[in-house]
This record gives sequence, structure tokens and C-alpha cells, in this order.
Amino acid sequence: MLNSTEDDIVTDEEIAITAILGTIIYLGGFIGNFLSLTIFIRIEIRRVSTGLLFLLLTISNNIQLLTLIIEFIDVAYNVRFIHLALIRCRFIYWLQNIFRALSSYIACTISFDRMFRAIYPARAKYFCTCRIAWRIVLIYLFIFTFSLTFYLLPYMNEDDNGICITTSNTIYNKFLTIIWPPIRTIVVCIIPAVIMITTNILLWRRIRESKRRVAPRSSNPHHSTSTETMLIFITISNVLAFILTQIPFHIYTTIVRYKSSIDHIRTPMLLWSSVYFGIGFYIYCLTSPYFRSKFLLTVHWCLKKRRRIRVPLNTISQRTLN
Repeated sequence: MLNSTEDDIVTDEEIAITAILGTIIYLGGFIGNFLSLTIFIRIEIRRVSTGLLFLLLTISNNIQLLTLIIEFIDVAYNVRFIHLALIRCRFIYWLQNIFRALSSYIACTISFDRMFRAIYPARAKYFCTCRIAWRIVLIYLFIFTFSLTFYLLPYMNEDDNGICITTSNTIYNKFLTIIWPPIRTIVVCIIPAVIMITTNILLWRRIRESKRRVAPRSSNPHHSTSTETMLIFITISNVLAFILTQIPFHIYTTIVRYKSSIDHIRTPMLLWSSVYFGIGFYIYCLTSPYFRSKFLLTVHWCLKKRRRIRVPLNTISQRTLN
């Protein structure tokens, strides 16, 4: 990740700054994803297809962060958890690309789900269901798992410095460094981004046409409508985060082969793209008052439950002493 040339040498200060930023991004990302799980796992949210998709997106983002942090610690702190080249140079990159693609298309499906619910409310109860959401995500996972198995081919190994290289096979090296990056940019970034932008424009037009929110019938219509409104706001914010973080990274990976002068910024670009996989909770809190209220309610419930546990323990200890 940290590459240097004769004209551009990475200094110790740059490495230190990168290490600090990476620690903040990845640690903050793990904490944020965990907090998001405490919200999306609530029954009233995950019983809506969009809420379930956000739950699955958070899980996918967390796995992606885990694979990225293993690589980051290896480079930034020179700590290698895994010494086997099969795992470091093949399996980890395979997982990275699977869950990067999976997160992109789950986010894409979330936008489509919200748009479909707004434009076709009568049909939404048949097509926007949790069962269909599960099936779609499993299909994505199946396709990406098997289509990206070329990362597991025995042509990616380590050099004397422990850096993963593909130069042992000319054809494989050409495919992975020249042919595959633009294909990945189109399939994993451009297509999902276009779909997300289009569906959110249609969604926003629908919202402007009518202030009325379509929600599933329930015993508590106001509560259900608030959940639907929250999911709309965090859907739009998720799309903006995807565009700002993923498009620059994929463009960089496509052109870096032809412009070696920007090779040294791979680590900052990777860190910037990693922001998307851990920033969700913080964006949702900023854009959705209802999400904030749900989070504060969860914190209050946890503290209240903890107090209830402490009181019986103190009572038992007092009786024992007496």
C-alpha cells in the first residue's frame, strides 16, 4: 500500500499520519457499525425490507473493514497477523472484493426498494418483502463469491519484501493490473452509482409531489410512518457517502497503471474509500432525528437494564453479610 519511488519517498511523518488516520477510521468504523446493528436489529425496523437490507449492509461493511484493517496493520505498523501467502495475498483480497461488491449492490437494492415503495405503494407489499430481500442478497453473494475466484489462483505470491505480486504469470498480471480494474470500476462502482442516483431522483420527486408517506398498515401508523421516513433519509445519505468515497477510489485504481506518478497515494485513497464502510452510523445520526431517538432509547434501555442487574446483586451481598 505504501509505495515509493526515487522521486517521491514516503517519510516517517507521512507514515505516522497515515497510521493515526487509519486507526481512527477503522476503530471508529467498527464502533459505528456495532452501534448501527443495535438499531437495525430492532424488530420494528428489520421487519421492513429496507431495514433488513440496512442490517445486512452493516454486516457486509463490517466484514469488509475487517479485511482492510488486516492489510492496514501489516503496512502501517509492520505487524503481520498472517504469514501464509495463500491467506495474505489471495484469500484476503478475494474477501475484500466480494464484500466491496456486495456492499455496493446491497446499497443499490436499498435505493431501489425505497423508490419502488414510493412510486408503487400497492405493489410494494408483494415485492418489497424481507423474504425477497434475503433472496436477492444471497444471489449477490453467490455471484460475487464464484465470479471472483480468480483471486485464489496460485499466481499471486510474495516477493522478498513480503509484498504481494503477480509477476510470476504475464497473462494473469496483465488481467489483474490492466483489464480487471476498469471492469471492476464499471461493475462495482459506476453501475450501482447510476442506479442509486436515478432511483433517488425518482424518490425525491415523489416526495416533493406529495408529503404523504406510504407505510405498511400496522397497529401504530404514526410509529410505522416515522420508521419509513427515517429509512428514506438514511437511504439518501448512504448514496451520497457511496458516491463521495467509492468513485474516487475506483477511478484511481483504473488510471494508476497508466500514471505512475500517483502510485504513492494508494494508501490515502484506500483509507478514503474505507470511510464508507464505517461512517454509516454517524451519517444516519446527523440526517435522521428518528434514528438518533432510537439510538438514545437503546442506550437508555441498556443503562436501565444494567441498574436492574446491580440492585439484586447488592441485595444478595447485603443478606450474605448479615
